[in-house]
Amino acid sequence: MKKIILFLSWILALPAVYAQNSNDYLETRVTFPSDFKVGDYIEFAKALPDVVGSSSYYEISIAYTRGNVAAAATHIASSSHSNPNIWREAGRVNNNIYATVGFNFTVDHNGGTKSFRIRAINNLGIDTPLPVIIKIRSINKNLGYTLLNLPMANEPNQVKLLPMTYDWDLIVGNTFTDAAGILAIKAASNGNVGIGTPTPSEKLAVNGKIRAQEIRVDAGPWPDYVFQEGYDLTPLDSLEQFVKTNKHLPNITSALQVEKEGVELGELNKQLLQKVEELTLYLINQHKEIRDLKAEMKALKTGK
Repeated sequence: MKKIILFLSWILALPAVYAQNSNDYLETRVTFPSDFKVGDYIEFAKALPDVVGSSSYYEISIAYTRGNVAAAATHIASSSHSNPNIWREAGRVNNNIYATVGFNFTVDHNGGTKSFRIRAINNLGIDTPLPVIIKIRSINKNLGYTLLNLPMANEPNQVKLLPMTYDWDLIVGNTFTDAAGILAIKAASNGNVGIGTPTPSEKLAVNGKIRAQEIRVDAGPWPDYVFQEGYDLTPLDSLEQFVKTNKHLPNITSALQVEKEGVELGELNKQLLQKVEELTLYLINQHKEIRDLKAEMKALKTGK
């Protein structure tokens, strides 16, 4: 009985031991003066990730209040064992803004030094010093943190974005069965996103049907130039010969090409509208010819 009690006590103590692992967590704060400017930053800590630096993957949460408004955000910073010594802005996975006006700070990470900084991108709120509460959680294995006591500096240049991950998969399925999961969404390292496909070749590639209430496509220039003076309308005899030879209309993608490459909806709509407008001109011209023929026939009948 005594052994059982000791074993249970050891089991119950495990979560408390893990939660107190200071190598994974860091809580600190920095304070910006009341007159801080856009671009001002404070470098506050650096991490020591394990596995020669390749386990560098961190969740950085910040929170601050100024008068009767408050804001908070959570960022993800990822770097590896061989990164350049440059600062890049970490992506946000949560953003609670100052009312409806925005937020003051973002988080930058230096993949070479494994350092973190808070950088101002606004100066919202009342004119008082602004403390920022910071919490870092290492998602991968981390060996510790070093707090830095560096003076505030300013970054006048645009800061590029820090990749949050090399790629990302969303796999769904029934977690109660042994059935294989299904790849729902794939975000590739080149920025392409696939739905139902692991190798998206476009910014958005969908392997399946799409249902939507409305789709808006930016497609210019719109082919109203057909109605401009001097537009070169193909004579019907030449058009007939082209169709007989090529088995499709001029400037319209052929069936063979569509089968191989698909069709761009915006471009296709432009092509079709161009043909509709050209057809309208053919009908107008034909109407004029028929009207003139009718007038000549009427004149011949009446002898005038």
